[in-house]
Amino acid sequence: MKTNRGFTLVEVLVAAVVLGMAASALFGLLSRSLLNLRKVEELHRYQLVAQDLMNRVLFLPSLAPGTVDGAVDNTGGRWTVTVTPWGPPTLENKPDIAILKVDVIVSWSGRSSQRSIDVESLKVVKVDYSNFDMHRALDNAYPQ
Repeated sequence: MKTNRGFTLVEVLVAAVVLGMAASALFGLLSRSLLNLRKVEELHRYQLVAQDLMNRVLFLPSLAPGTVDGAVDNTGGRWTVTVTPWGPPTLENKPDIAILKVDVIVSWSGRSSQRSIDVESLKVVKVDYSNFDMHRALDNAYPQ
């Protein structure tokens, strides 16, 4: 009568190879998931910046056509706010109130290319024809 003393060396090696392949596949999947999570968090951070800038512009009681830009903290991103007449299409007659189009663009360097988020809105607002400082107005829109 033969006694069963355990696994053979071949069986142990086959089990180790199968376990190693499964572990490497799982670690690769985990690594890819963490990379995708980082991309989503980065996109969300810049989306919040664009939304904050748009809210600041829409909060202003008066606006003037023009473009301003700046840096997004110390992340390497840039933002641009452009205000253009929409109705009437030009401000030649200098109306007191007009519909202005507001474009907010936030751009940053991705892993392989430049990425950006573009948010736009229309605002019925009093037009300021004096020396309007958009940077100061955005900073003072509401305190941080």
